[in-house]
Amino acid sequence: MHAELEQRLRFCSNLPSLPAVALKMVELANNPDVHLNDLARVISMDPALVTKLFRAANSPLYGPNRKITNLRQILNLMGLQGTLALALGFSLIATGRDAGAIPLNTEQFWRRSLMTATACRILGERLSMKNLEELFLAGLLQGVGVLALSMIMPQSYGLLLKEATEHPEGMTDVLNYQRLAELERKQLGDDHAAVGAWLMQHWRLPDYLTVATAGSLDPDHSGTSDRYRALVQSVALATRIADIWTRPHDWQNSPEVAKLAQQWFGLETGHYMEILEQMGAKFPEIAALFQIKPLDAAQIAGILDQAREALDIRAVQRWPERISHNTLPVEPSRPVVALPNQLPLIPTLASSRSIRSQHDPAIRSSTEKYAFDALTGLLNQPHLSDRLRQEMVAAKEQNRPLSLVLLDVDNLRQINESCGHGVGDQVLAALARLISGHIRHQELVARYQEDTFALLLPASGAKAARKLIEQLMGLIHGWEPVLEGGQSLRVTISAGLATYPETCLAGCRSGDQLLEAASQALRLAQDAGGGQLSVYGINRSG
Repeated sequence: MHAELEQRLRFCSNLPSLPAVALKMVELANNPDVHLNDLARVISMDPALVTKLFRAANSPLYGPNRKITNLRQILNLMGLQGTLALALGFSLIATGRDAGAIPLNTEQFWRRSLMTATACRILGERLSMKNLEELFLAGLLQGVGVLALSMIMPQSYGLLLKEATEHPEGMTDVLNYQRLAELERKQLGDDHAAVGAWLMQHWRLPDYLTVATAGSLDPDHSGTSDRYRALVQSVALATRIADIWTRPHDWQNSPEVAKLAQQWFGLETGHYMEILEQMGAKFPEIAALFQIKPLDAAQIAGILDQAREALDIRAVQRWPERISHNTLPVEPSRPVVALPNQLPLIPTLASSRSIRSQHDPAIRSSTEKYAFDALTGLLNQPHLSDRLRQEMVAAKEQNRPLSLVLLDVDNLRQINESCGHGVGDQVLAALARLISGHIRHQELVARYQEDTFALLLPASGAKAARKLIEQLMGLIHGWEPVLEGGQSLRVTISAGLATYPETCLAGCRSGDQLLEAASQALRLAQDAGGGQLSVYGINRSG
């Protein structure tokens, strides 16, 4: 840890402390010769804790065959370490809730922490890991550094919390923990994961909690030993799953989280979705045990729906190439040129969803809200308009740039007339895959008009956006797909770029204004002969 920050923690008079019962439980946790009777005596000193343990033991979480009526039965059901972990969790949440006036939304903080703990336990069950309660406790405590920093430096840290808080339109403000960690490292020299790990050692908690907390933000660069690697990766994955549930729009990151689940644990997409579904089923009961306000049934259904949607979109956008890079995708026995009215041969989002949506009311309602282009699988114009409005508000509030790019296929009409609409459709679908493969998870690509794509690039200035466009245009202009008859096609695109507050748009007041600016830039590029980029407010360049 950064030396100056450690010194501030070491000599802080209001550093969070553990209650007496929790301290005694920590001593027992570190004693290899501890006996069940010792733990029972300590727990019985806190009647409120005993009540919570009874509620947990008799809940569906443990599913006992008979009603649990005494501490001995609890210890036999959960085991020594399991009981210790759960009891510590109850004690620490109670302590954290009594933190007083601090600049942190503690209800939201503990809901996310409990979500992480729940995800840890479910992930452990899926992977047949031992010590599920220890996994649960590791997930519960991974963010405790945020609580500690809020208590010991409320004014200065409060400013960081404010800067890292997102303000989704029409929704409750929510903290972005990855953004917060970046600000912490910049301003404090270290992040809340390091502070939390230090606090675990200060409290003399078991080593596994220190290691899990230290690696919760980035397990690949935390120097984790092989002994704890699965634990640390479980906690890190669980925090990202929790964010899908607690942050509006974070469901769009579901494909990236699913990719980590596959990379770290070999879990396929279907298994990942099962974990999310189990979260939705189990969290209300676990939240009730810890007296945390749960999500309601409609919220749970909506988030699960959106996470599925994001996975479906990315699956279509990144559909593997079916033939070599310089040949237009065609079905070998069905020349596209000979069948101009044929449906697109590239699998579409609409076809992959049609059967499932007939029987699934949740998907039908989701389709009404989040519509997709059937040919390319991209989000459509209404969804683009909604996101553009939201991102424009966020860009103004957080003082960050927002770029919008319109990409138009210059010669799509000629391709349709000379080769048939089937070929034109495949050109559009191939371009959609290419563009989608070059965007980051927080960015968006949509089909704006018949031959026009839109790229929404939050936190990207004009320079970064221009670099991306030039890269895409270079790839597309060098692409010469070949038809079965030997005829080759040339595809060119024009691009219009507008960036708030750059490119003469400091006074831009709405997403519609930014869209109009990008449209004007696109028209300039087309009027100049096409095949080039025009930046609003700046001389166009080819």
